[in-house]
Amino acid sequence: MAFPPVSYSRDTPAGYPGMIATTEPHFITSMIVAAASGNIPFGVGVIYDTVEDTVKLPAAIGKFAGVAVVDRTLPFANGEVYKPYDQISVMRNGSIWVTALVAVAQGDPVYMTPTGGFTNVSNSAVNQLIENAEWASVTSGTNQLARLRLGVTK
Repeated sequence: MAFPPVSYSRDTPAGYPGMIATTEPHFITSMIVAAASGNIPFGVGVIYDTVEDTVKLPAAIGKFAGVAVVDRTLPFANGEVYKPYDQISVMRNGSIWVTALVAVAQGDPVYMTPTGGFTNVSNSAVNQLIENAEWASVTSGTNQLARLRLGVTK
């Protein structure tokens, strides 16, 4: 039996959206995706829904609940998203990989957009400040992978 050729890259990616970034202490809680929520991709911000222990993909400013953590036990058919009624892992404290919508610098404040994306741009009419959060890495352009640190005490 012949074995198929296998090829590996020398460049290992640093991470991917929703991946826990470091071994520093973190706090992740389990919740349920609200029935009326859209699909929640890994690594986006979620807000609390009106029903206890449920979260949803934001469509406007709301009460920040955390960041959706990757769950490799979800059915393959889901893709890389949580669907309504799925149990979701939400990081409330710690360091996680996300997509920075703009260039960010280490220590910059973190704002969540109405779609659950992350930026360092205030735009107070639309984006909401994530209290006790900061960018833990540097990016040079738009839509690049960056570490987000939640629960920072200064």
